[in-house]
Amino acid sequence: MRGYGETVLLDVLAGAAEAAPGQAVVHVDGDGTERTVSHRTLFADALRVAGGFLDAGLAPGSQVVLPVERSEEFLPLFWGAVAAGLVPVPLAPDVRRVLPVWEFLGRPPVVVGGSTESLLDALPGLVPSLTLDGLREHPAAPTLPKRAPDDVAFLQFSSGSTGAPKGVELTHAAVLANLAQIRAAAGINSADVLVTWMPYFHDMGLIGTHLVPLSARIKQVRLEPLTFARRPLRWLEAAARHRATLLSAANFALALVERRVPPDALARLDLTCVRMILVGAEPISPAVWRAFVGRMRPTGLPACAPTPVYGLAESTLAVTFPPPGEVARPLALDRAALGRGHAVDSAPGPEAVELMDVGGPVHGCSVRITDDTGRPVDERRVGHIEVSGPQVARGYHGAPEATAGAFRGAWLRTGDLGFLREGRLCVTGRSKDVVFVDGRTLHASDLEEVAASTPGLGLCPVAVVGSTDPADGGERVVVFLAPAPPLSAVAPELLHAVRRRVREALGHDDVRVLALPARGFPRTTSGKVRRGVLRDRFEGGEYPEIA
Repeated sequence: MRGYGETVLLDVLAGAAEAAPGQAVVHVDGDGTERTVSHRTLFADALRVAGGFLDAGLAPGSQVVLPVERSEEFLPLFWGAVAAGLVPVPLAPDVRRVLPVWEFLGRPPVVVGGSTESLLDALPGLVPSLTLDGLREHPAAPTLPKRAPDDVAFLQFSSGSTGAPKGVELTHAAVLANLAQIRAAAGINSADVLVTWMPYFHDMGLIGTHLVPLSARIKQVRLEPLTFARRPLRWLEAAARHRATLLSAANFALALVERRVPPDALARLDLTCVRMILVGAEPISPAVWRAFVGRMRPTGLPACAPTPVYGLAESTLAVTFPPPGEVARPLALDRAALGRGHAVDSAPGPEAVELMDVGGPVHGCSVRITDDTGRPVDERRVGHIEVSGPQVARGYHGAPEATAGAFRGAWLRTGDLGFLREGRLCVTGRSKDVVFVDGRTLHASDLEEVAASTPGLGLCPVAVVGSTDPADGGERVVVFLAPAPPLSAVAPELLHAVRRRVREALGHDDVRVLALPARGFPRTTSGKVRRGVLRDRFEGGEYPEIA
C-alpha cells in the first residue's frame, strides 16, 4: 500500500518536487518570522548535500548521526542522506543522547547544522564530523545509489521511557506503507494545511508532521519545539494565521496549553478550520483532555477535532485511528474489574477508571490482545497489545535478543497493555508500568488520574510507581508530584490529601507522596516521564518523603 508509484523513500520528495514544486514547508522562528522553502528548492538542496556525502566517501547503507535542532537545517541533511543511500539517525542535540548512540553504532560520522555545531566541542576529538555548510559546497550528485524497498531507510531510536533506547530499523517499504495508511485514516486531501512544533528526532514529528504532509503534497508549517515550550500560544497563532486543518500534539502539550495560554488570548483566535488534532506519543489523560477541550471553546475549535490515536516507533508510527469527524469522549470502566483484567463499563465516579478509546486499526493493519503465553484473548480482556501489518519495522539494530522478544513472527508485541472493545483499542498502560497491590494489577496512569484529581492540586505533573519494601516485602505505592508553587510553599495538607485520596481508591495503606520540582521529573526526549528512573531513585534513598 503506497502512493504515487513510490518504491523508496526518496520518491516521496522527488514526487513532491515534480508534482507540487511550489508547495511549501514554512519554518517559523520564535519571533514569528517565517521562511518558506518550496518542495523544488528542498529537493535541489538535498541533492547538493547528497553530493557532499558521496564526495566524502560514505558508502551506501552506512549510518550518519543527525543531532540537528532547527528544521531548515535538519530537512536538507535528512533528505541528502537518504538521496546518498545512507541511513540517517535523527537524535536530540544532546551530548548525553548522542554519545551512547554513536558508540553503539560503531562511531559513524556526526553531521550538524549551524545551530548545533557547538555540540561537536562536547564530543571526543576523534568523532568524525560533517557540517551542512560544508556539504552544500559540493555540486549535486550526477548519479544516486540505488536502494531497494527492503533496505533500511533510517534508524528511529526509541525515546527510552522504560529502558535503554533501541534503534528501530525502518525499511523504505514500511515507511511508505504507513504514510499511505495515515493519509487514508486521516482523510488527508489537497486542501489540508498542517501546523506543528513536534521535534524531528521523534517519530510523530518526522513521520507524522513532515513525511505524511510531504507525501500528500500539502503545505506544512513548523515552529521549533523550544518556541512551543516557551510560548505555546505561538502554535495556535500560527494555526489561525495559516488556516490550518491538521495539528498534532502529545498529552503534555495539551496540559501546557491549558495552563499557560490565557483565555483572552484564545478568544482572539479563529480555529474553526481545524478538523483534526492528532493526539498521541504518550498516554492520554482524560482529565487533561476535558480541560483542553473546555479551554479551546472560545476559538471555535470543532468538538470533533481532538482525535486520540495510537502508534509506536516499531510500527513506523500509526497503528489505530478513530474515524474522522467522531467526537472523542473518555470511557468509564469499573476499577475493581479492570484490576482483574476485565473491562466492564461503569458510571463515572470514584470507583471508575477513565480511558480514551484510540480507534480501530489503520488499513492493512491488525491488532490483537494476547495473554502472557501469546494466546489471543476475548474482547474486553486486558492483555498484551500485538500488531501486524506492512508498516511493522524489521527489528532493532544490533540487538537480536530484543528483536526476538518483540518481533514474534508476523506479530509485534508492543510492550503496551490494553483491550479491544467492539474492535477498537483502549490502552491501559505499559506492561512495565503496572502496580501490583494485594493481588490486583493496577495501571500507573489510572492511579495518576486519581492523584491528579485531588481538589486544590491543579494540573501538575504526576507519576506513580510500585515498589517493594526491602525490609518486609510489602507493596508500596509511591506518588510523585511537581506542584506549581515552590516546594517550600506547598501546604503539607495538600500532600496529605493526595495520599488519602489514593489510599481510599486502592484500599491499601502504604502510599507515599513525594513532591519534586518540575525539572526533577526525569523525562525522555519526547517528554514522557521515566517512571523506572523515579522508582530507582526512590529505592536508592535519593528522595526524602514529605507525606
